[in-house]
Amino acid sequence: MTEAELRRRLREEPAPGEAEGAEGAWALVREAFDQRERVPREERRWRPIVVFAVIAAVVAAAVTAPGRAVVEKIREAVGLEKTEPRLVRLPAGGLLLVDSAHGPWVVHRDGSKRRLGSYEAASWSPHAKFVVATRDRDVVALEPGGDVRWTLSRPHPVSQARWAPSGFRIAYREGSTLRVVIGNGEGDHLLARRVAPVAPAWRVSPASLNVVAYATRDGTVHVVSVDTGKELWHTYAGSPVRSLLWKEGSLLVWRRGIGHLYDSGGRLQQAIDLQPGHVVLGAAFGPNGELVYTDYDPQRQETRVVRGDINAQTIFRAAGRLQDVAWSPNGNWLLVTWPSADEWLFLRTPAVDRFVTVTNVIAQFDPGATGPRGAPRIAGWLRPDG
Repeated sequence: MTEAELRRRLREEPAPGEAEGAEGAWALVREAFDQRERVPREERRWRPIVVFAVIAAVVAAAVTAPGRAVVEKIREAVGLEKTEPRLVRLPAGGLLLVDSAHGPWVVHRDGSKRRLGSYEAASWSPHAKFVVATRDRDVVALEPGGDVRWTLSRPHPVSQARWAPSGFRIAYREGSTLRVVIGNGEGDHLLARRVAPVAPAWRVSPASLNVVAYATRDGTVHVVSVDTGKELWHTYAGSPVRSLLWKEGSLLVWRRGIGHLYDSGGRLQQAIDLQPGHVVLGAAFGPNGELVYTDYDPQRQETRVVRGDINAQTIFRAAGRLQDVAWSPNGNWLLVTWPSADEWLFLRTPAVDRFVTVTNVIAQFDPGATGPRGAPRIAGWLRPDG
């Protein structure tokens, strides 16, 4: 057999299992469509995007080449999604901070990226003027271009550094303690002991006066005025805290299957109950105070993107884990990461009648790697100086 004949046969003859794979993929499509979430007529505009998300996500779980071909056909037929093989631009202004396996990156609106160095994790200062990063036993403040402003070294490993909205304080974990340092790298001191492995959260109200929330190992959440050292309020002990989020003066405490929203005095305002066994993988308050979170069902291995706290509404769903959630600075777009598909999803809000998919994300933030690659995490999306 000549080389030309071999090439012709490879093009024309189906690969082993191709027909079976395609048939199985379409069976998944039909099942997903039959089990789709019905939407009332008055919210009819939601139906195409939700149905498409279910179908595309379920079919994406088929790892065969025919299954991938079906996904592409669905994308073309629906016509609501634009797929980009690379992150060529952000759909809204601002700077995106991304943590990768080999250090944090700053992404500009035109898609240009700069790696800041071999740090383990990073977060923004107010208005994206600076970045605070951690590496082993060092806390480092950098400019978005990568220039180091100062470095603080500690005896034990440090992590989860967070800059206060005032710009004058940084809280970070050292082992099982919580420490605070002034924004210029001076005045480092101990704030609390026996803290849980949860990032501290600063109150975002303009009158916050450097108020921080943190969790301890027994599941208690403490809210403290850093400048005075006075504890303002605390919760009862409970199940382990997963994350802490401020909405102006209100604090949202996520535990495994429930979220509690407390007012500025520590009084419980609202409880957000998940289905038994479900877990919140990511959550964020938008510029207008609207909550979005990812609700993962381990049994079905499916994630819903849910908008709102009181009148919660599913705006997207996919197979696997939808990990991080980040709002654009203007509140018009949501960035949701999809590690199992190696994709990012930019969802246009509030109607989610448009979205953009960016593929091959891992390689873009880990170029030249030869070993196992970890999915990048979103560390913040801010508008500089505003």
